[in-house]
Amino acid sequence: MKSTDGKSGLLSADSRLQMAWRVFRGAFFFGRKGLIIWDSWDMWVMQIFITPIAQIGFFAFLSVYLKYPSSVTQFIVIGNALQSMSFSAVFAVANITSQDKWQGTLPSTLVTPANRMALFIGRAWFQVLLSALIAAAGLLYAGTVFGVSFAQADFAGVALVVILTSVAMISFGLLISAVGLYMRTALIVANIFLFVTLLLSGVNFPVSELPVWLQPVAWVIPLTYGTEAVRMAISGASLQALLPVLGWEALDGLVVLIVGFSLFSAFESLSRKTGRFEEY
Repeated sequence: MKSTDGKSGLLSADSRLQMAWRVFRGAFFFGRKGLIIWDSWDMWVMQIFITPIAQIGFFAFLSVYLKYPSSVTQFIVIGNALQSMSFSAVFAVANITSQDKWQGTLPSTLVTPANRMALFIGRAWFQVLLSALIAAAGLLYAGTVFGVSFAQADFAGVALVVILTSVAMISFGLLISAVGLYMRTALIVANIFLFVTLLLSGVNFPVSELPVWLQPVAWVIPLTYGTEAVRMAISGASLQALLPVLGWEALDGLVVLIVGFSLFSAFESLSRKTGRFEEY
């Protein structure tokens, strides 16, 4: 692990990659253990089983009250089933830096030489699993409670959409978490973003119904691709038909992750100068 390139004395690319992987793995396992130990069982039950049905039920019953056709109600149910993952994928991940501030561990974390991206992605990665479980519960409710038909569904495609959307939305959570380095807390931005996804991501109505100038903004959000893809998969679209949409979603998530890491580096430098690490 101490190998060098023989010229500058720096660690080789392979060694840096191995160290980044060790940081990622350690952050993932310790973060997972911390979440399981600190959160009570009723909190896990609420996140996985109560949050999606509460959200889906609100918008579904509102649709019925407004006397929309059943096809519109099912459109809304599927969209909210997937969007319900955002509370974990975005909100919980965005809170990483704010939680560290509250616990007083952020300065100690950031003085380590560990790879920043590996460290914070590792801590956020457990939320991919939790987000996927929440979306799966939402889709289960869609079929068993709200009458969405899965008779033609490509379940492999649905599963792939759920997992990829979880990963892509984690990128937005990390981007917002970077803002939390400088702000007192990132939760305000995370709350705003959650409502933005409800309005712009095609969850409750097609993106084409938005004003023309807002439609490009909608396609910046990975969830927009996810809601389109999951509806396609449930209606029977093959995995091959889903690939273009999923490809754009993966690219979007990657770009958001790169932008988030750039913001993290910038806000870390600015916070060092202003002492914002200790402000909560």
